[in-house]
Amino acid sequence: MSGCTSTDKNSSSNVSVQNTSSSSTDRLLKFGELWLITGYDPANNGVFITEKAIVTESLVGATQDFQLVPLLATSWNQTSPTTWRFTIRDGVKFHNGKPMTAHEVKFSLDRAANISAQNRQFMDFKSCKVIDDHTVEIETNKPNPILPHALHYPNMAIIHPDSLNAQGNFIKPIGTGPMVFDSFDQQTRTFTVKKNPDYWKGPVNLSGMVITGIPDSNARALSIEKGEVDFTVDVPMNEVKRLDELPGINVKTYLTPRVYRMAINFNRTPFQDKRVRQAISLAINRTDIVNNVLYGVGAPAKGIFIPQMEWSNKNLDVLPYDPEKAKSLLKEAGYEDINGDGIVEKDGKPFTIDIVSAQERPGLPPMAETIGASLRKIGIDTKVEVMASAASTDRQNAMNFDLIMVPANIAMIPDPSYVIETWYRSDGYSNSGKYSNSTLDALIDDAKQTIDKKERYAKFNALEAMVYDEMICIPIADYGVTIAQKDSVKGYVFDPTAHDLRMDANMTVG
Repeated sequence: MSGCTSTDKNSSSNVSVQNTSSSSTDRLLKFGELWLITGYDPANNGVFITEKAIVTESLVGATQDFQLVPLLATSWNQTSPTTWRFTIRDGVKFHNGKPMTAHEVKFSLDRAANISAQNRQFMDFKSCKVIDDHTVEIETNKPNPILPHALHYPNMAIIHPDSLNAQGNFIKPIGTGPMVFDSFDQQTRTFTVKKNPDYWKGPVNLSGMVITGIPDSNARALSIEKGEVDFTVDVPMNEVKRLDELPGINVKTYLTPRVYRMAINFNRTPFQDKRVRQAISLAINRTDIVNNVLYGVGAPAKGIFIPQMEWSNKNLDVLPYDPEKAKSLLKEAGYEDINGDGIVEKDGKPFTIDIVSAQERPGLPPMAETIGASLRKIGIDTKVEVMASAASTDRQNAMNFDLIMVPANIAMIPDPSYVIETWYRSDGYSNSGKYSNSTLDALIDDAKQTIDKKERYAKFNALEAMVYDEMICIPIADYGVTIAQKDSVKGYVFDPTAHDLRMDANMTVG
């Protein structure tokens, strides 16, 4: 992975600048990150600092099949419906040489909950109490059987209080991970880390990394081709074969827990009709998209989870392609082409919509264009708008869209409630279209608080089938991530539980 190009502007005000770049004579890995680096406080930017810079770590880890395993906590148990007790690993030191105890764990979790409503919602956090140096007790507001799953989320990473200055402002991440924060250049937004010589898991192979955000997928491909970076992610799908055939570069594809989906704006009239939502879904040929738009990188969506997940509903098929049925449903809903211009109308008004898409992930723009063409074939006049991710998010937050394409992660918390609750509950954090259904809310609450795993998954399977039928959002394809690296980079192991990817401290670079 690598880093090169750099760009612009405003960085977060609490970002510390330390131009103390590593002087190691060892080879640093140049990592071309997908996003511009805008901050590295784990409570807000945990994905970057915990998974990509690997400076910080969470209490709970996960295996490649999403089973929880100890990390900075060695064990946990539920002592009452709303109380969990965690045993903190002994012998772990922060990067400042100080030992990790329950006090720093409480500090970190209190801070994560106070800083972010999302963090607080995921944990259902009420309080954290130090029992002794290696034991904390966490109380939730309601019974929350998946609190340990929530503590796998990278925003809940553990840091030392010295990460903050005397005024309480975050200045640099002092974590326990295999890499130590070294420097951040605000002008180029280049972030460097170096090897932690005292890592609690043992010796680290990688000497360090130079990480630079390269938001344009074509620029990422060019950077590794020109040798400016050693390692990067999400190169354009149509470049995978060519890059892989270049001497000294190899490209691998992995299925990752992320789904391309279209959120629907329920504040706009046509989409409150289930028949219209189903017609849009039936107009989309998912198999054709995967084969010819994504060049085989990914898989047609069967629902909102990928089949490899233990909790996915195995009875769901790939969402069907049937444009004739789609036209029939539109007609039932009152949309018909009266004037013969190829666009259906209702009450004299043509059915016109927009599809908003971000540009950073290479699969999104061509997929949006293909879906737009498919909708025109059933009589829906469609305008596709591709823009920078930040602008797309602004449109989403302002509810200024009809359909918006999002490559949503589905396993940051390894439990089905993470998606079902955040996407579909009326107050869900990622309920982009503002869907609201009190009956569904009650079913979600019931499933979320169910402790027995078999019963819990059965309830979430039923909920997945329900949202599949209601088409509250429109899944398109399971996400395939491409990793391009130089042949000189050895030992990388992909972690399917990560947001995009988790860097591997056991890599080497020649």
